[in-house]
Amino acid sequence: MKKIIFCIFLLLLVVSTGHAQGLIDIYALAKAQDSQLREAEANYNAALQSSPIARAALLPQVTLTAETNDTSLDTDGATFGVGSAAVDFNTHGYSVRLTQALYNQSFYVQLRQARNTVARAKVEFDAAKQALIIRTSEAYFNVLAAQDSFSFAKSEKHAIHRQLEQAEKRFEVGLIPITDVKEAQASYDLAIAREIDAQIQLELVTDALAVITGERLESFSDLSDNIELTRPEPSNVDEWIASAHDNNLAILISEYDTRIAQQDILLNKAQHHPTLEFIATYSDSDTGGISGSREVENGLVGLELNIPIFSGGRAYYQTKESEHLHRATIETHERIRRETTRDTRDAFHNVVAGISRVNAFERAVESAQIAAEATEAGFEVGTRTSVDVLLALRTVFESQRDLSQARYDYLLDTLNLKQASGSLSPDDLLQINAWLE
Repeated sequence: MKKIIFCIFLLLLVVSTGHAQGLIDIYALAKAQDSQLREAEANYNAALQSSPIARAALLPQVTLTAETNDTSLDTDGATFGVGSAAVDFNTHGYSVRLTQALYNQSFYVQLRQARNTVARAKVEFDAAKQALIIRTSEAYFNVLAAQDSFSFAKSEKHAIHRQLEQAEKRFEVGLIPITDVKEAQASYDLAIAREIDAQIQLELVTDALAVITGERLESFSDLSDNIELTRPEPSNVDEWIASAHDNNLAILISEYDTRIAQQDILLNKAQHHPTLEFIATYSDSDTGGISGSREVENGLVGLELNIPIFSGGRAYYQTKESEHLHRATIETHERIRRETTRDTRDAFHNVVAGISRVNAFERAVESAQIAAEATEAGFEVGTRTSVDVLLALRTVFESQRDLSQARYDYLLDTLNLKQASGSLSPDDLLQINAWLE
């Protein structure tokens, strides 16, 4: 019920807004238009056919064959007491054949393997959905961070330009040397360059988001200052790792790969097993000839037993090959399990450290602003130079950029932690979207 309400909410957002602004809006667009997700859905739908395809081998197989032939026969000499003759006649008929597998070990293995293939495809599709949440969030935060950098760059340029104007006026009245003016001019030129770089970066990340949403968006909701910085719950990293070992989708996919590979071994071993089929055929044919026309009807019902004896060692070596491939999947599963442990642990510590980083940068911004105000006041009374003011201003804007990026990193780390543990869902975006303004 919760998922249905969420989907209706997404639909209403898409219908009611002409363009996406918030994270939920953009996710709704991405879910509808992202090519990677649609590719994963198509692969899943294709995999769904594996089970009925495998089951078809266990059901009756019926074939109908019909033929017609025109024959021109010219004989020389007596045939069955009939002298030389030239005859043209038509032969036609049909046959129906029904086979039903009574015992074929490979068919049962293929059916079990197909079911695992379908289950694996479902998990892979779910993993694509989780990946879309991460890709959309990361692209969205990159845009917000680029917007912040561009805004800070413009503010820095204006502040330095104001400082340059003051320096020129002070130089004109002889209060400061020309070197201070040159320093201010150099800082202003660098600020212009940084603004240009920030604008280019904003264009690039906006284009990157358009790859996911299918359309280029221009207006985005900003992150408010009242986001809640909470530690992961549970607070023990080992509990998150245990959850990841049970629910991480990459681990589940590798488990299915191992099962499918194990069934490949059984499938190749099944080549040594006998097969038993029920067979029923019926045929009706009309033919002619020098002795006249005739009609033949034939019916057959029976069992057919096939016992493989020797195939040049092919089944043996195919079995050995599948055993080695199965071993490879076991090692792959262990590698993915270890990597998931590492990723979960890293994500957990990144969330915890992210809280401290955001708090530290908040204090740094406050300190930088106070220091900049004090430096400007000192410049007014002649105790500080214009270079000191420029450096203080740059520190303010750099600390603001660092704080902005730290907040986005914290939010993304919380999503990465849930993805690693296998619990990530679109509901996790609702809280983040509530912090947008």
